[in-house]
Formats: sequence, C-alpha cells, structure tokens
Amino acid sequence: MKATYPLSYVTTYRRGLELVRSRYPRFFVHLILVLLLMISIAAVGAAVPYLLRQTTNLLVEESGEAVVGMIYVFATAYAVGWTLSNMMEWGKNLASSYVMARCDAAVYSSVVRRLLRLPYQAQHQLDTGVVMADVNRAMSSFGLINHAIFWTITPVIIQLCFVFGILWQVINLTFAVAFILAIVVLFVLTYRIADMTTRIHKNFYQTHTQLSEFLAERLRALYDIKINLAAGHEERTLEQHLRTYVHTVYGTHAKLSGLMGGQILAVGLVLGGFTLYTVSETLRQRYQVGDFIMITNYVVQLTSPFVMIAAALIDLKKNYVALGDGLRYLDLPTEPQAASDITLDHQQPVFTLRYVTLRADDATSAMPLSAEIQAGKMYGVRGPSGSGKSTLLRTLLGLEPQAAGEILFHGVSVRQLSPEDILGEVSVVPQAPLIFSGSVRENLLYAHPQPVPDQELLALVELLDLERIGGETSGEGVLDRNVGVQGRNLSGGEQQRIAIGRALLRGTRTMILDEPTAALDSVREIQLMQTLRARVETLIVVSHREQVLALADELIDIGPCNTPTLAAQGS
Repeated sequence: MKATYPLSYVTTYRRGLELVRSRYPRFFVHLILVLLLMISIAAVGAAVPYLLRQTTNLLVEESGEAVVGMIYVFATAYAVGWTLSNMMEWGKNLASSYVMARCDAAVYSSVVRRLLRLPYQAQHQLDTGVVMADVNRAMSSFGLINHAIFWTITPVIIQLCFVFGILWQVINLTFAVAFILAIVVLFVLTYRIADMTTRIHKNFYQTHTQLSEFLAERLRALYDIKINLAAGHEERTLEQHLRTYVHTVYGTHAKLSGLMGGQILAVGLVLGGFTLYTVSETLRQRYQVGDFIMITNYVVQLTSPFVMIAAALIDLKKNYVALGDGLRYLDLPTEPQAASDITLDHQQPVFTLRYVTLRADDATSAMPLSAEIQAGKMYGVRGPSGSGKSTLLRTLLGLEPQAAGEILFHGVSVRQLSPEDILGEVSVVPQAPLIFSGSVRENLLYAHPQPVPDQELLALVELLDLERIGGETSGEGVLDRNVGVQGRNLSGGEQQRIAIGRALLRGTRTMILDEPTAALDSVREIQLMQTLRARVETLIVVSHREQVLALADELIDIGPCNTPTLAAQGS
C-alpha cells in the first residue's frame, strides 16, 4: 500500500496544478520568482556565519591598521547580511501569501463551480457538513503543498549546498561530508516521522467532519428541536460528540508530540555532537575560534529548521489528503449538455407524457401516467402527501429521470435536453423558496440577467401586495427593505410572493408552482392565482387547496407510489 503513496501524491498534485493554472495562468512565473527570492535568502543566510567567523578570527589576531579596517568591513558585512536576511524573510512571507491566496481562490472556485453544476440528484445526496469541511480544507491545501515543497524544504536544501561548499573550503572535505550526512540522516528521520502521521490526520479530519455535519444538520432543524422540546436531548448528543472530539484531538496531539519529541532529540544529538567536536578541535588549536563560532552557527542554523521541516512534511501529507478530498468532487458528473442542433417546436404541447413511471428515491410508481400539457391552460396537480407530485415537477424539468416512459418538451425528449434548456423556457416557484439575506430588490432580481427599472419593480410589488412587507409602511423604500437572514423578517406568505415575483420577472410563457399559496389566506390566494392566469400563458400548479384547483382547466391526479393507480387526467 505504501508503494502507491508517491504515485497518488503525484497524481493529486498534477490535478491540483492543472486546476490552479486554468484559473491562475501566471502561477508558474510567480512560483519561480518566489523560489528565487528563497534561494537569495538561503545564500545570504549561509554567508552570515562565515562573515562572523572572519570577524572573530581577525579580532583574536594581532591587529594592525589594515587588519582593523578588515574587521570593520567584515563586521559591517555581517550586520548588513543579518539585517538583509531577516528583511527578506518578511518579503518572502508577503510574496508567498500573494501566490497562496490566488491558489486558494482557484481551488475554491473550481470545486464550488462544479458543485453548482452537478445534476440535481447528485446535489440532493450531498451532506452539507461534509462538503463544507472538505471544501474548506481543500481550499488552502494546494498553496500549502507548494509552500512546503518549494519555499520550506527546497530553500533549506539549497542552503545546505552553500554550507557544504563553505565548510569544504574553510575546514576540509571530510568534515563537510560528515556534516551533510548527519543532516541527511535527520532529513530521512523527519520524513519517516511524517510518513507515520497520515492515518493520525485522517482520524483527526474525520472527527472534525462529524462535528461540522452535526452542527449543519441541527442548524437546519432548530424549529423542530424547539417544538419537540428536544434541546436537552441535543445537548446530551452534543456532549457525546464533543467527548469523542476531545479524545481524538488529544490522542492525535499526544502521538504527534511523541513523534516530534523524538525528532527534537535527534536534532539535539547532532547539535551536541558537532558542538563538542568543534570545541575539542578548537582547544587543540586545529580550528580557530572563528571556525568554532561559524560551525556552531551552521549547526543551529541548519538543524533548527528541521523541526519546521518535520512540521512541513507532516502538513504536506495532511494537505495531500485534504486536496484529494476536495478534488473528488470534480469527479462527479456535471449536467449533460443538449445537442446544439436540437430545436424546440412551440407548436407542440408544452409537455407530453407517454406512459411515464416516476422514480422517487427507492420508490417507483406502479401505474404509468400519460398526459398532454397544452399551452394557454392552467393545470392542477393533486394527490395525497408523498404521492410524487413534487417528483413529477422535477421530472418534467429534467432534474430527475423517469423510471420508464417518455416525456417531451415542445416535441423534444427531455432526455435529449439539459435542465438549463428547459428552465430557460419555464419559471419555477418551489414549495419552500430560498430568500437570501439582503433587500427586497436583490431578492426579486436574483440571477436576473439585466437591470429592471424601479418603476417596474414597484408595480410588481403592488401587484403582489408586498407594499407592507415585513410589517412596515408602504413607499418607494420597500425595495431597499432588509428581509433579514434567509428572509426571517418576512412571513411565509411574503416569502412565497417574492418567489412568485422573481419568477414573473423572468417573463417565461410557462410557470410551474409547487404549493405557491400554502401560506396565504383564501382571499389573497384567489387574487394571486387570477393574477398569474392573466400574466402567464401556461401554469402547472401543485396544490392541496380545492379553490386553487377549481381554477384549473384540467387536473392531473397523482396516487400514492406502488398502488394500483398512479394518475388519471380529468377536467
């Protein structure tokens, strides 16, 4: 299994790279520029201990005017080098954040765009908490992978090469090779430690995902929790989840602490070994005092980052896992696109159903449904709860496939069309319309392709009896009135009427409505349906209200799934 890790990492990184380059074309250029900055920092950092060595050796020698001048030169160069190195570190952080933020945006954009383009059935099966956790982790993972590889590990390796060359020239080749071998052993040990953390992080992520999933589900059910007096029950359930979370997090950090403790111990042994050896050689006068200071600085300079490299390698594994979790959503299929040569025939019925058997989750209807929905009429769809009325509407729109039979939209099979092709001609008012935080104007114009004059919007507000929306007084300011978070400042009826206004603004000849008047009183219900009949050519309305169904030209009866009769058409 372990042998497959590198290949999977390469594949994951390549997919992330292709994704980022598609939305961040200058990624490679910026990556190389930041890498060059890192190399410059490594070169300056390697020169600083050498300049300190030169300064120290000149100080302990017998001084003359020329030597004093060189002391000041090297001391100044040391101070400048140290200052420049630290200033460049800040520049490195700024430059790397510039690139990483754009990588984050590219990954987030690509995954969310794919989620928006998934078929309805695939979207319906997604778990909100899991998706949010995966996307949020994947968002920064690609940038962090590059940071670890190119801006943490690579600069240290390059700095190691500079140090090797300096030690070779100043001390000898044997010492330089021994020093480098010790660092390489630390690097291998660090990698092995990081390799042991993959399973640890998977458990850690799983626990976080479960918490996100729990919170997302409960936030969607706050009303039901309240009316069922279930707050105490949910608090106890929360405590169980949090106990698991605490146990997992503590266990994860305990294991990581043990691994990191072993890493620090190994670094300390290397530091102590080379320090004691250099002290011994200096006391024997084989090395100069400046050599001792330089070597000690190099040991500290190169071994100290290994703790950081260990963390970078651990994060590297973690970020590969996170990136893979996010990229898997890109493997989900998008909605099929219709053939470009298909032309709708508006002389044909809006919808033609021929022996259609509906599919809803694991249930299918037993008796096929045949019907024609002609332009210029209002059709009422009725049936008991759970009989498949909403499923019928989604099937007409191509959002769900039928189990059997054929559905034509203006003479073309729905199977040959994408949902966007149908929705471009049909407006939909769902049973539970989505109202976004913002103003009345923003909600009426949601996704509208072009600006609409305020006069037209105000006329629509008056038509839908929304002047006193939110319980406030009427006036032109109604368009800028805040509807609250997800429309919480509005009544259920006001939310439904905003959704109807949104659909009317699209100006389509056909409108599908799923229980559009469930939150309205009977008088306003009839007025609204008469208004829609006057403004929309073809209406398909699901309703339990007899007075709404009485306005329909024809009725479509839907029976319970898996019963002898599914539907019968009448008038």
